[in-house]
Formats: sequence, structure tokens, C-alpha cells
Amino acid sequence: MVTTRRMTYDDLMAQPDDGNLHEFVRGEIRCMPPPKGEHGDIEAAIVGPIDRYLYERALAAGWSVSQGRVARKRLVGYLASGEAGIRFSLPDDPDQVRGVDVLYLTPDQFIRLEAVLRDQYVPEVPALVVEVISPSETAVDVEEKLTDYLAGGARLVWLLFPKTRLVQVYRPDRTMTSLAAGALLDGGEVLPGFSAPVTSLFS
Repeated sequence: MVTTRRMTYDDLMAQPDDGNLHEFVRGEIRCMPPPKGEHGDIEAAIVGPIDRYLYERALAAGWSVSQGRVARKRLVGYLASGEAGIRFSLPDDPDQVRGVDVLYLTPDQFIRLEAVLRDQYVPEVPALVVEVISPSETAVDVEEKLTDYLAGGARLVWLLFPKTRLVQVYRPDRTMTSLAAGALLDGGEVLPGFSAPVTSLFS
């Protein structure tokens, strides 16, 4: 009988640089080839309005550019993109590492995690997780991601589907809202007052 050794986080860190990203899910190291097509363009299309929203909220709260970006993050939260790494635990997967297209940490999360963010993965699931769904991802892949993010503590998950130009919004109780062209994507309780036209997110 052949047994397959369950991989570890150290195995993930020892992966050679092959030009690909790698995730660590349920003891398996998964290769992630760089995304193709409009994936990066859509990431930028959602990061831009969120960053402007955070900038304006910081100014309204008394922040000035001279105080620097760290002061802004402590005030309004932390935004990252480009397969930003997160590492978190679940009952059936105590050491998972994912690459997230766009993430947002609340000010409380940022202040608590600030010391480790410079050189480590984000050590918990962010309040907001955004995924641009690639054509190569199966429905099973997407469901697994979504389930893990919500189980790990995400307060809001946005799934962006370039092919159908739809955004699916999920909340912790698994309620889902599907938004098409003409609708506004709003930030709910995580990004209060934020909105962006769904049409503006897709080419």
C-alpha cells in the first residue's frame, strides 16, 4: 500500500522558485500559475475605488498625508492585492495558506497584526476578501475557498466573475446577493458608505 505524506508549512517554504505561486491547503501544496487575461485589470479596478474611499475617510477623520501611510492604516484599515498571502487555521485544516486577490483588514485587525505584516503572511482571515474567479477554477475550487474564508472569520466575501460580469456578495451566514450590470456594489458594515458600479469593475 502506497501512502502519500501530508505536506507541511515548512515544505511550502522550501518550494523552489518556479515562477508560480503556491498555496497550502489540507496538507497539499497547490501550484498557481500566474493569472491570464484581464485578471489583474479587474483587481486594479476594485482596488482603486476602495483606496480612494479609505483615503477620503482618513482625511475626514483628521489624517494628513504628512502623517504617513502607517498612520492612515491605523485609522481606516489596511488594503492589499496581488495574491497577498494569508495564513489561518480551521478545524479540519489547522495550517492553511492562501493567496488572495484583494484583502482589507479593519483598523482593529491592522493594529493587532501590524508588527508581523512586514515580513509574514497575514495571520488570520481579513474582514473583506475579494477573489477574481479565473476560467480555470472549478465550482468545487470556488466553493472550497468561499467556505474556508467564511469559516475562518471573513465578514464579507466578494466573488467577481469576469466571464458573466457578475459579482456575488457573501456574508458570514452564507446569504448571497448577486449583482449584475447596473447594480452598485456596497461595502456593508465592513466599508460603510463605500459603493462602486458593477459595470466599472469589468472591461
